[in-house]
Amino acid sequence: MAKDKNPDSKMNFDPEVKKGLIIALVIVLLFSSGNFLGSLMSAGKAIDKASSDVASAVSTQPATTQPAATEPPATQPAASESTAPAADSSAPAADSTAPANNNASTGAPSSKADIVKLYNESANKVKTNASKVTRNFEDLQHNDQYTEMPGALQSIGSGLISSFLKKDETPVDYTGADIAANFPVKGESYVSKITEADLSDATCTDDGTNYNITLKFNECTDPTNNGCAVAFNVIKPDEVYSAAKVVKSFSVRYYDATIECKIDKATGNMTWAKFTLPMVMSVTAQVLATLDAKVGMTFIDDYTITY
Repeated sequence: MAKDKNPDSKMNFDPEVKKGLIIALVIVLLFSSGNFLGSLMSAGKAIDKASSDVASAVSTQPATTQPAATEPPATQPAASESTAPAADSSAPAADSTAPANNNASTGAPSSKADIVKLYNESANKVKTNASKVTRNFEDLQHNDQYTEMPGALQSIGSGLISSFLKKDETPVDYTGADIAANFPVKGESYVSKITEADLSDATCTDDGTNYNITLKFNECTDPTNNGCAVAFNVIKPDEVYSAAKVVKSFSVRYYDATIECKIDKATGNMTWAKFTLPMVMSVTAQVLATLDAKVGMTFIDDYTITY
C-alpha cells in the first residue's frame, strides 16, 4: 500500500499535486490562508518562520509590483538538463553480451508511429497485469533561473521553495488498486493515450533483451486531452482555483517532458520507466496587493514494474 497518503487532507487530489501546489503558491498562501496550508501538509516551525518573513516582506511592497524578469522564450534550452541526475542506478542495466543494436534485424520499431504503438500497448498493461509497481525515487528540483517573485520576496521565496524540493529515495510499493491510483496517469484506467502529434521525437533501441524507448514531448501549456496530460500527472488549474480563492490566475507551461522505459522483448511487459516533467508555474493572486510569481520546477519519478 502507498505510504504517502494523507487521510486528513480536505482536498481530493493526490499528495504529489498538493506538494506541487504548496511550492508554487508559497508566496501568496503562507501569509493568506493558514487553513489551506494546514490541509496540505504540516511543516512545523519552518513554515511559521517563513510565513512571518514573507508577510513582513510583502507589507513593504508597493500596491503594484512588476515581475522580476521576463520569462525566457520557449526556445531556450531546458534548465532541467543540467540538474537532472546523470544516471539512474535503479534502471536495469543493459545486457553487456547482447548483440549490437540493429533495428532492422531485431525487429525494434523505428518509425514514430510504431514506437508510440509499442509504448501505449505495453504501458497500458501495467494497470491491468502488473502485480507490483515500485516507485524507486521521487526527485523534485527547483529551477531557480525560471523563478520570478516581486521584490523582497525573491530571496525569501526562492530559498523556501528549494527547501521543499528534495529527492526522496525511499521506495514506495503499490499493489492492487493502488497501482491504478498512483502510477501515471493517476486515478485513470490508462497509462498512456499518446499520439504522434504529442511528441517531438521518439526513439527505440534493442539491447538484446529489452526495447529501450525514449519519448520527448512537445511544449504545451495547461494541456487537457493532449501533450503531457495524456501520459503524466499534470496540475489542473481548476483544482488550484477551488483550493485557493486568493488565486486569480494560474497556468503551467511544460517543456522538455521525457519518458524513458524498458520493455521486455519476450513478454511485451514494461519493466522500468522514468518520467521527467519540467515546468514553469505562473500565479497571480490578490492578497494585500496583486502579486505575480513564477516557479520553475522539475518532477522526476522512477519506477520498477513487477508481474
